[in-house]
Amino acid sequence: MKYRYFLYCFIVLLTFHSAAVYANLLISPTRIAFDDRQRVAKVIVVNNSNESKTYRLEWQEKIAKPQGGYITLTDDQVNPNSLASMMRLSPSQVRLAPGERQVVKIALRRAKGLADKEYRSHLVFKALPNEHKSNSKSFGIRLDMVLSYSIPVLLRQGTTLPEIDIASVKYLTNDAKPSLGISLNHSGDYSSFGKVEVFQTLSGSKEEQKIAMVNDFSIYPELDNVTLTLPLFDNMKLQENSQIRITYSGLKEYQGQVFSTKTTTFTSQHFNSLQ
Repeated sequence: MKYRYFLYCFIVLLTFHSAAVYANLLISPTRIAFDDRQRVAKVIVVNNSNESKTYRLEWQEKIAKPQGGYITLTDDQVNPNSLASMMRLSPSQVRLAPGERQVVKIALRRAKGLADKEYRSHLVFKALPNEHKSNSKSFGIRLDMVLSYSIPVLLRQGTTLPEIDIASVKYLTNDAKPSLGISLNHSGDYSSFGKVEVFQTLSGSKEEQKIAMVNDFSIYPELDNVTLTLPLFDNMKLQENSQIRITYSGLKEYQGQVFSTKTTTFTSQHFNSLQ
């Protein structure tokens, strides 16, 4: 009963804070960004399974893909913007009983003479396999599949803002759910972070209605262009001759910053492509 009550309270907390809910692990927050003054950050992890789990914490270098997700660099590939060497973890391994939580502290030891740009590495929570003893009807042992989860950790050295431009928009109707394909251009040495919102104003109306949105959307420095596929809300569709407004605005350290805005009119000739 106590375990269920704790999980309920934690999930309620997640509605107000960015968090990742995996099959066996709750992680909050899902992204950490150090600024010029911050030295320590905390990550809360909770074992959401019905058995004890052990996680080893380590660093990985990843580069973002234009369509979303990451590519993990191999050991012989160098990340010139790696943050791992400046970070210290405490603890570096955790064992959690079912429902147990652990606070992981991440300490930044800033190197001298850092160039103004963004540094990033990914903190990986690697699940170590549990060994299960055999019962009388079977032989040997069973090893759990090893899973890992990661979150980006960034250091923004300097205060320059990234430059973002909403380049083009396509109305995608060949999927099961109507969506917008939004192309965004990026320049600069820093990532963006925020929410993309789409509003529609019907012809002859002055009332604007939100028809699509995504939170926690990042464009990393290694990408010059990204494509975001954004499904429309349920029961929403684009209407002919309506005005469409798309905004990409900042969250967290970028709160109050509007990266880019694009307004266009949807007509029948643009049914498959809005430019």
